[in-house]
Amino acid sequence: MNISDILDWIFPKKCVGCGKYGSYVCSDCEVGLWEEEQICPTCGRNSRNGLRHKYCKGDLEGLTCLWTYEGITRKLITKTKYNFYFDYLREFSIFNFQFSNNSQFFNFQKFLKTKPVVVPVPLHPKRLRERGFNQAEIIAKSFAARHSLACNSHLLSRIKETKPQVGRTREERLSAMSGAFTTSPLPLSLFKEREIRTPSAVILVDDVWTTGATMRECARVLKKAGVKQVWGFVLAR
Repeated sequence: MNISDILDWIFPKKCVGCGKYGSYVCSDCEVGLWEEEQICPTCGRNSRNGLRHKYCKGDLEGLTCLWTYEGITRKLITKTKYNFYFDYLREFSIFNFQFSNNSQFFNFQKFLKTKPVVVPVPLHPKRLRERGFNQAEIIAKSFAARHSLACNSHLLSRIKETKPQVGRTREERLSAMSGAFTTSPLPLSLFKEREIRTPSAVILVDDVWTTGATMRECARVLKKAGVKQVWGFVLAR
């Protein structure tokens, strides 16, 4: 019996939806994880496979979103972020990470084959100290491990402290994110060719997409640093 099994025995998991013991989301409540329509990451309108429309300009090639930010999805993410139940994400992150049977993820599957580096949207150091974890980093590491990809949590840094985006207008969110991020070189040990310092492709990971201001700014900074392609991945929208 490993440490995880022991902890589950001492502190049994309970479904967030119905309270049944065994997991944070039981099989009955899992049906409440509604799939979300894929959208263009630039204009926000529906787009097949989450690709950026050809007539839209932007730094994100595409956006993959798993669920609608309602019901049990909202409850799980909210409890994680504001009640510090970060263990929820370790289980939450494993759902629906198999894309092979879903045609709307076709282009995302193709992007995964390029072996992109998985990069979480960072928290400001002050916020990270207060919360004790970065939810985007937990999701990113789970995703990278499942798909045998490199994950780097230090490529992006948040250098500007911003207030919570909840309740802000789109324009206010965009203004707040301007100049909020910077990049640093990836560790050379991630690559066979030691002269390579910047990945050619990145999957940018966060928990929730609202207006997209945060991820668009991160993508802009990554492109400026030399990344050729950036694809966004979020749990909910």
